[in-house]
Amino acid sequence: MLDNKLPGLERLRVLLVEDDMFAQRLAASVLRQLGVSNLTIVKDGQAAIDLLGASEIKFDLIISDWNMPKVTGLDLLKHVRKTWENMPFLMLTGNANEEFVIAARQNKVDAYVIKPFSAGQLQQKLAVMFNIKLPGS
Repeated sequence: MLDNKLPGLERLRVLLVEDDMFAQRLAASVLRQLGVSNLTIVKDGQAAIDLLGASEIKFDLIISDWNMPKVTGLDLLKHVRKTWENMPFLMLTGNANEEFVIAARQNKVDAYVIKPFSAGQLQQKLAVMFNIKLPGS
């Protein structure tokens, strides 16, 4: 359990893209523990693309699973980079092989977290992405 919220995360509008209900609940729970209060959740990359295209909501961060039906996280990342080159994008994946890392970096992913992940791992990645100093560091 995390004892510290990350300052500034309460202002972020976060889009979580995850098809697995367990992983979705875990990620949402951790994000709320960290201070995220404005969280939108969709179940696949196509739903995310539809929402991004139609929505008046502008997101500050996208967190996406890699393996999803319809549109993968990598395809979503490629789509996002065409329109929002500097959108912070964190990839969640159960796949840590070299090909994945290379493909994600080539498409300018900001960070990735290997599943299963701990609350502390997600906290640390977000702190680095948003230049937030963690207590005790």
